[in-house]
Amino acid sequence: HGGVALISIISVTAILLAVFVLIVTMSVMNGFRETLLSRILGVNGHVFVDVRNLPRPEIDRLMRLAAATPDVVHVTPIINAQALATADGVAAGVVVRGIPRADLQALTLVSRNIRPGGTLAGFQGVESPSIVVGDRLASQLGVAQGMAVSLLSPQGAQTPFGLTPRRKSFLIGGVFSVGMAEFDSGLIYMPLEQAQILFNRGEGADELEVRIANPDRTVPVMMDLRSRLGPDVTIYDWRTNSQGLADALVVERNVMRLILMFVVALAALNIVTGLIMLVKNKSRDIAILRTMGATKGSIMRVFFLASASLGVLGLSLGLVLGVSFCIFIEPIQNFLSTVLGFDIFPGTVYSLETLPARVEPAEVALVAFFTVAINFTSTLLTAWWASRFDPVEALRYE
Repeated sequence: HGGVALISIISVTAILLAVFVLIVTMSVMNGFRETLLSRILGVNGHVFVDVRNLPRPEIDRLMRLAAATPDVVHVTPIINAQALATADGVAAGVVVRGIPRADLQALTLVSRNIRPGGTLAGFQGVESPSIVVGDRLASQLGVAQGMAVSLLSPQGAQTPFGLTPRRKSFLIGGVFSVGMAEFDSGLIYMPLEQAQILFNRGEGADELEVRIANPDRTVPVMMDLRSRLGPDVTIYDWRTNSQGLADALVVERNVMRLILMFVVALAALNIVTGLIMLVKNKSRDIAILRTMGATKGSIMRVFFLASASLGVLGLSLGLVLGVSFCIFIEPIQNFLSTVLGFDIFPGTVYSLETLPARVEPAEVALVAFFTVAINFTSTLLTAWWASRFDPVEALRYE
């Protein structure tokens, strides 16, 4: 029957597309969360200790205690302050991060992503220091490596006429790109000694940046730090600044999963429709088989296998297509951008240079299990209905 065959084709296509969309959406959401957090934690520390207004000997003491804490990998003093960067009449608000040169070199996400020709040779000391800026910020200011940028600090010097902003020019020693617009367009790294002078910090620092072995287990480390450093210092972790974004991504992923699972369930209803039409068209054949001795179970198995195979076929094709799309998502994105003539995933909007996708086997297994469960349940109920056909009623008007 042509109608049943057409509905079968539509059913397979519907499940294929529903599974494909579900796999791609979940993989992209997982990729977003993993990429954003990895870059946030690659630039920022995991746990922070506020040391503002503390003398240098006290800061050194806290550093030694923090470094001796279990699971702590690295501790460094940093200065975080806002400034105004200007070059040839173009200005931009920036965040200046003062950090020792050795610690910046250990920050591989930044140090390994400096443009060719860039160097950290001048990133130290007081004499002729250089700074490292993000590539988007450099483009916005119209500067490049070897050119000068003027930084204006609101924390200036006290004069008889009041507090005056402090201005100083720095040579750009390197331009980095971490692939996240928030950092590439507004972050400048500066030698710690220069940041102390520019922002009037004396020999102090703003925070101790603590990196630990497992960024997801910050609470036990913070409790240990609290017992070692005492109750007078403020200790917080990366979640204070970034957990809102991470939680929002998780909620969005869960909502999208729920919505798309409903789409899969609706696609499975197409199989039920086709099975009902098939049962109606085959009612006379069912009656003949029953009068010849076929059991209800055998009739049920025939229709169940006929329709369940459609769901399994659609699921298999959807999984293959969805996983393949996620694996080759970057070349597909580049191809579509070339064909359409515009960037379909602008980094300025989404804070990432490329569309991330991470296929999790557990996510794929969940999609497969849900699709099979919905398909088998709906098909089993319809096949059970078919097996209960009364042969006398079916043959009465034949």
